Amino acid sequence: MIAMVAATDVDARELAPLLREEDRLEVLALGLDPFQGLLQSLAGAREAWTYRADGQLVCMAGISPRSLIGRAGVPWLLGSELVVRHRRFFMVETRRVVAHWLTQFDSLTNIVDARYEAAVRWLGWLGFEVGEPFPLANGTFRIVHKEAA
Repeated sequence: MIAMVAATDVDARELAPLLREEDRLEVLALGLDPFQGLLQSLAGAREAWTYRADGQLVCMAGISPRSLIGRAGVPWLLGSELVVRHRRFFMVETRRVVAHWLTQFDSLTNIVDARYEAAVRWLGWLGFEVGEPFPLANGTFRIVHKEAA
């Protein structure tokens, strides 16, 4: 059984050493360590959740407003290796959550590590437009963007 609960700093501390290698490399390429990256994401989040399967942490996800004015959201998700084990739930749930966020925001925009091919494919499957690679911080990233219908 997978449970969704409000995300906390304690969850971030637990997830940081459990991140999938690709998620860890993405956070490091932004110049942050995994725990800092999770805390930074939580600090700005309008809403954030932790997903647990039988008590084990699967992922954390949330959304932050891009600015104090306007209606653009910045979604984020970082996960453990359990995302793969619960792939079907993950795919269905992320599609549901993106639809929910698009009722709160006119658009969703963030960046993804250009090397993270599975995330780029997943974001495309969710309907995000994926931009061309560009250098940022210690890596190469792509802008991902989705407009509300």
